[in-house]
Amino acid sequence: MKYGKRQLILASLVLALGAAVYLNWQFAGTGVAVDGESSSETSSALGAAQLVNNNYVETVSDGVESASGEVSGQEAEPTQGEVSEAAEKLSDARMTRQTARDEAAEKLSDARMTRQTARDEAVELLEDILNDAESDSAVKEAAVSEASAIAQNILKETNIESLVAAKGFSECVAYINGDTCTIVVNGDMEDAQNALIVRDIAATETGFSADQIKIISAA
Repeated sequence: MKYGKRQLILASLVLALGAAVYLNWQFAGTGVAVDGESSSETSSALGAAQLVNNNYVETVSDGVESASGEVSGQEAEPTQGEVSEAAEKLSDARMTRQTARDEAAEKLSDARMTRQTARDEAVELLEDILNDAESDSAVKEAAVSEASAIAQNILKETNIESLVAAKGFSECVAYINGDTCTIVVNGDMEDAQNALIVRDIAATETGFSADQIKIISAA
């Protein structure tokens, strides 16, 4: 019995040892290790993970630096001083244009006033002649003829102003006095083409030659 028990115990130990060897081999083949090996492999895995993480961080940092470099390579935003300077220049340009418009309006207004004053004085003189009982018939006939000429000139002036405006000029004042015609135009009359357009209109309406027509630029 003792021999049989001993054999049985030995057989059990052999089986247990074989099972342990088999399990150890099986675990080693599938990547499962004992504590020492597991710790070593875990450290290796952590090291690899840290390396991957470091590479990722470096890649992201490189991408950010590259993007920053691209952004810095672009045109920089204007400084406050540059913005203020640009705004000041724009304001000056607007003031210059407004000043030019004001000066043009003043010249046109002066031309109208001069024309109206001269016209009123002429009409008043003619009325005095016609109302003067002592004036002879020849003088009165001359006064009537002059009054008629003034009326015709007013019509011609109106036509000239309308036709000049139709050519794209914003405003003008025409004044016919005797055998001369003066035209003040809100436009660049130093431009030969512009001056020619206005002069042709005035010549057609008045029958005057070029040297009888004076063109003034209000702008």
